[in-house]
Amino acid sequence: MHWNKTYVLLVRFAVLSVLLCLPLTSYAQDYSFSLDQEIVDVWINQDGSVSLEYWFTFTCDPGAHPVDVVDVGLPTDDYSLADVRADVGGQPISFIEESEYVTYGVAVWLGDATIGPGRAGTVHVVVDRVGGMVYEDSDDAEYASTEFSPTWLDSQFVHGTTDLAVSFHLPPGVGVEEPRWHHSPSGWPQEQPDTRLDEEGRVLYTWYNAAAAPDRQYTFGASFPCQYVSEGAIQKGPSALETIFSAIIGCCPVTIFLTIVAGIIGLSVWGNRRRRMQYLSPSMKVEGVGIKRGLTAVEAAILLETPLNKVLTMILFGLLKKGAVTVLDDDPLKIQINEPLPEKLHPYEEKFLKAVKKDRTLGESRLSSTMTGLIKAVNNKMKGFSRKETVVYYRDIVGRAWQQVEGAETPEVRSKRFDEGLEWAMLDEDFEDRTQRVFHTGPVFVPMWWGYYRPWARTPSGAGPRGAQTGRAPTQAPSLPTLPGAAFAATIVRGVEGTASNIVGSLSDFTGKVTKVTNPPPKRSYSGRSYSGKGGSSSCACACACAGCACACAGGGR
Repeated sequence: MHWNKTYVLLVRFAVLSVLLCLPLTSYAQDYSFSLDQEIVDVWINQDGSVSLEYWFTFTCDPGAHPVDVVDVGLPTDDYSLADVRADVGGQPISFIEESEYVTYGVAVWLGDATIGPGRAGTVHVVVDRVGGMVYEDSDDAEYASTEFSPTWLDSQFVHGTTDLAVSFHLPPGVGVEEPRWHHSPSGWPQEQPDTRLDEEGRVLYTWYNAAAAPDRQYTFGASFPCQYVSEGAIQKGPSALETIFSAIIGCCPVTIFLTIVAGIIGLSVWGNRRRRMQYLSPSMKVEGVGIKRGLTAVEAAILLETPLNKVLTMILFGLLKKGAVTVLDDDPLKIQINEPLPEKLHPYEEKFLKAVKKDRTLGESRLSSTMTGLIKAVNNKMKGFSRKETVVYYRDIVGRAWQQVEGAETPEVRSKRFDEGLEWAMLDEDFEDRTQRVFHTGPVFVPMWWGYYRPWARTPSGAGPRGAQTGRAPTQAPSLPTLPGAAFAATIVRGVEGTASNIVGSLSDFTGKVTKVTNPPPKRSYSGRSYSGKGGSSSCACACACAGCACACAGGGR
């Protein structure tokens, strides 16, 4: 049976589009804006990296949520936040962090430059270096190539068309007659880019479309002689397995092809469900030498792969002990930040405090950012050390923390040891039962921070929320109030369990969002086609190193 070639191509494109675009992350539902203009400049450097410069012009719809943050996807993970800067109309942006919504990318928080309803603004973003962007040309051993897709947006929030211009500045020294441009995207008004020299004398390819779709991925590329980039900068193209798969797609009947795709999707769904809770980066599991000492209990919790809701609970209790916060209500969880804040808070504690919203509840978006930052920090600290030996070391600390509590000779000493090692004790898998066993009889001397944790409660001795009214750390009292041991144990256990349950809506969804950033699935590579500037075509294999590939919702506010 002979299939219509056009029909086969359409089916292939549609199925692959579904496969490559699932799943997409959505932002808050009240954003609505247009992307009036997007200008992108891509400088291809001799070391195989690229430098990027974006200009996004947004118009926020009247009555819509302000455009207060823009997520910009980046092609690879070989970049540094220190190399990213931004401004709005010349006003510098001070807060740029790793994006929670794209596998590789940055979140640019506009702050005072937020684009309000009914207003327009231009966001300017510069990324000095993104590495790993030059690939070998499979058709011509003397050529290398680069492909790139500029950031695109989610269709449920952006509307209208975009005046889009994408410019490639080829490596220094490339002659006008030497490079080859790749096919323009489907439906693009130009068959080939405009070609000229830029101010530095570099060959400049520019693709322009006055009515581009802001929610569509467009891919652009160029090939050039290998001699103009460093020898070690050129990466290999698709593997033999990828080539065989492409051949299968090209020759098998549509039914068989669809069956193969369905199987791949099924395996992908199964794999995603299994790995969404695995938030540790693979690099953290690479064995080094020796034990990494000096981690806090919260940092050790990450190393021990503790569920993230419990890690957040540990951070909260650490802040309570320092007098930095007061729990106003536990269902729903509401927190008051106490002023002045104590000195020398850990970075993850500072980010946790930034997650407290005006209504005193916690914003999951900022909590997710807190966790991604914490995991990356622990990963950096573990480089060169043995994870296995370090895990054993910190499990021993947890055990010794409980031994000190259980071995205390008086209720007062036992209460003090429990207070001092609370965060370590919480890492014990048997924390709830062990707490109730240890404190089931005798009095418990209530810790100094109890008034921050239960400001609405009073102990039998009449002690109130010491210091909670002023926001200052409580001072030492002549004698500590007591509670019956069983009542104290029950309160602590219920508090930890309740906080862990309420601090995020869905643990699976929350952890999955973090995992996409800290332990993303490997990025795919694709075969591309190049088209000679002289009119002749040639085959070119190069990875689709595209900004926003991992998420078609790469910016525009949330």
